[in-house]
Amino acid sequence: MEQKYVLGIVLLITAVIGVSMVSAFGFGNGLMKQDITDEDRTLMQEKHEQMKSAIENKDYATWKTLMEEQIAKMQSQITEDNFNKIVENHVKMQDFRNSVESLENQYGMKGQGCGMGKGKMQALD
Repeated sequence: MEQKYVLGIVLLITAVIGVSMVSAFGFGNGLMKQDITDEDRTLMQEKHEQMKSAIENKDYATWKTLMEEQIAKMQSQITEDNFNKIVENHVKMQDFRNSVESLENQYGMKGQGCGMGKGKMQALD
């Protein structure tokens, strides 16, 4: 019984570390960045509304202009440094997944599923 509680704690800590990594690094340092300012957030919402309005009004010229602005912004972010950060984060997440899989195998929890009523904690009953 004690081993089941230790396993539960280990899995909980592992999950917290994983969530912390995603929170700290975001997904590819894109829209999930946590350091976005209120001004940037407002600007993003305005651009979204402009895009939605252009589509609803079938306004190709406005849509094209907005898309070209977005493409230019994205192109400016295509750098070797950003690519290396994405690769580094990918490796960290893969290492995290491998650690979780190793723990699952070690404690016989492989194939227990997760979420939607198939949580890992069911194996602790």
